[in-house]
Amino acid sequence: MKITCYGGVDEIGGNKILVENDGTRIFLDFGQRMGYENDFFSEFLNPRTNTPIKDRITIGALPKIPGVYRKDLIVPTGVENLSSSVYARVLESKSPLLSPSGIDTYEDYIGREGKPYVDAIFLSHAHLDHTGAIGFLHQNIPLYCSRVTEILVRAIDDVTMFKSKALDSKTNDIDFYKKGIFPDSPRIVHGNIKRKCVSLKDNENVNIGTLSVTHISQDHSVPGASSFVVNCSGKKILYTGDIRFHGYYPMTIEEYAAKVGPGIDVMICEGTRIDSDKVLPESMIKDKIADKIKKAKGLVFVDFSWKDTTRYETIKQASEDAGRIFVINARLAYLLNKLDEYPSADSVKVFLKRKGSCLYSPGDYSSSKYEYGLSVDWKENKDSTHYDNALTALDIKKHPERYVMMLSYFDLGQMFDIADENGKIPDSWFIKAQCAPFSDEMELDEERFMNWLKAFGIGFDLGKTPIPDGCTNKDCDKLHNIIERAHVSGHASRPELKKLIGLVNPKVLIPVHTMYPKAFGELAEEIKTGIEVMLPEYAKTYAF
Repeated sequence: MKITCYGGVDEIGGNKILVENDGTRIFLDFGQRMGYENDFFSEFLNPRTNTPIKDRITIGALPKIPGVYRKDLIVPTGVENLSSSVYARVLESKSPLLSPSGIDTYEDYIGREGKPYVDAIFLSHAHLDHTGAIGFLHQNIPLYCSRVTEILVRAIDDVTMFKSKALDSKTNDIDFYKKGIFPDSPRIVHGNIKRKCVSLKDNENVNIGTLSVTHISQDHSVPGASSFVVNCSGKKILYTGDIRFHGYYPMTIEEYAAKVGPGIDVMICEGTRIDSDKVLPESMIKDKIADKIKKAKGLVFVDFSWKDTTRYETIKQASEDAGRIFVINARLAYLLNKLDEYPSADSVKVFLKRKGSCLYSPGDYSSSKYEYGLSVDWKENKDSTHYDNALTALDIKKHPERYVMMLSYFDLGQMFDIADENGKIPDSWFIKAQCAPFSDEMELDEERFMNWLKAFGIGFDLGKTPIPDGCTNKDCDKLHNIIERAHVSGHASRPELKKLIGLVNPKVLIPVHTMYPKAFGELAEEIKTGIEVMLPEYAKTYAF
């Protein structure tokens, strides 16, 4: 049995964990190295559209793994038809720019070995740091996950710019202009490809070659999160995925350990919050938010991730406790519909944005169809649920004291319509119900957000300014302010991890998805059961 970590090593996210045994290989997640990529790319500087794998491998954002990547994303299909005979600068098929060395594609490996290098991907949940690089893998490699995770992956791709393309993607094919200014000049066109997805139920077992994998449902800040127990050659691996025990999901640490069962040889454990002793239940957040809402005289705004359905339920209950209607955005409404949880209009309404011409014209929503209704495919169903039933800015302005309104960074422009003739939203209040910024770019976004709140006269509580390690000038004007949070994490704390590891009692513990892997050694010493802590190195293979 061999394990190789191609991501999640000394970083949060980017998990790509290869498990292999006697010719069978599976990946546990295949996520985007978001923190690493942010060191190179930004909103206006991204990998080139038609060389996505080459660019990322070159800087180390993707690992150089043989036989897994799609050939058309490296060398477009039909490259043999390229010629410089008409246009001298056009690359020819044998150009070194089109034949990067050292990238062994899925097709190359199949042609040489007669079988795939990797047999399956097991996805723990739908966050991009676990899904975001799956779209680069060949579509013939099937994906296994919970049904809710499959729904969420599809919903994210339907309604956001930050698509994983894990299940539905586009091909890169060479074509030629038939007419126009430059006839016979080449271009890239796109077809549609789909990946097979197998939905797993709680405790369901599936056999992949010499491996047997059991799916375990658990809790995280997005629904449908999973852990996996892999059996191979008489040994058992537990991969926790991202996990917590303080949400609404009805499972204690003891119950989780019982589902995992005894005899775990290797535990691959996330450690996002191993440096934190705080254990705050979601119910405390509900009480805090409800108290803030009750004290507000006017409109209350709240910011949280639209994918966090647990937080949605929390704010919905807090709004009901305060006698208000919760107004959500169309992305969340779209997801709830896919999960068969579309809300009753008595307690939750959807906000209809002004888009395009800003005239509330139906045509304004043609490029963001989910803002208009519950369908993104108007060829089959031009659903108009939001257009017909949602609240507009004029509705909110009539009785702002009746509502709690979802407001994200990307919704700030809607405040122009809610403001009064003086450009203010009187007696309003803002609540931040998601994680604190964890990068320079996010800190700048937060200060920009505060500028908007101040400009429109929206009240908020200022949080404690984070002081970087080693900083000796606490009054430095380069330190960024943050807004106070009403939030609990989607990750287990140090006390919870200690209890979990002690109950599972693996022979070997491998920390991933953490900036503090050495802290697991301290936990193992405290538990005193002889657990060996193995700190993984990037792309190094360990045999057991």
